[in-house]
Amino acid sequence: MTLAAVLAALLALGVVARGMGFLPVLGLVDAVAMLASGTPPLTQSGAGVALLLGIAPGLVLSRYQADATPEGQQAALPSFLALALMVLLLLAGSRVQGGQFPAGLCIVAAGLVSVACRRGMVWQWAGLLTCAQGVLLSAVMAGQVMAFGVGALGGLVVLVLGALCAQRVLPRRARALRGEKRRNEV
Repeated sequence: MTLAAVLAALLALGVVARGMGFLPVLGLVDAVAMLASGTPPLTQSGAGVALLLGIAPGLVLSRYQADATPEGQQAALPSFLALALMVLLLLAGSRVQGGQFPAGLCIVAAGLVSVACRRGMVWQWAGLLTCAQGVLLSAVMAGQVMAFGVGALGGLVVLVLGALCAQRVLPRRARALRGEKRRNEV
């Protein structure tokens, strides 16, 4: 198993713990892991989609204020369980011939934990994109073109729908700055 694949699985836990901020790094590490293994046309397109899924949400959300949905502390136990599941998958994968495949499953598991445990729209979006990146990594490392197509299509749909939802739900930074400036003038 490549070091990048293991780092990608650990960075996916960062998405569970800290949200969207870890997606660009996760996309970059996924791209490196894909380029380290697989067939060249599939890995190049997989790396490009992983970078797009990692960097685009940060660019979209930079135009909006932070999601103000209150979060509880209920994510600690599922995060620990996700880490335990990742360790089990990685240990089970070391005994199988395709030892790199469980890294993608670990990323999918972390994304599902983020979706299940967090309430905010941004957390949900980050979790779904993490799942898509895990499917892409698994597909590229296993050389499955059909699974790659499904993962890429699903990830791009989640990316577009999440951006549209952010536009409708989150207030823009420019409007908030104008309102704050008016309050300061009064």
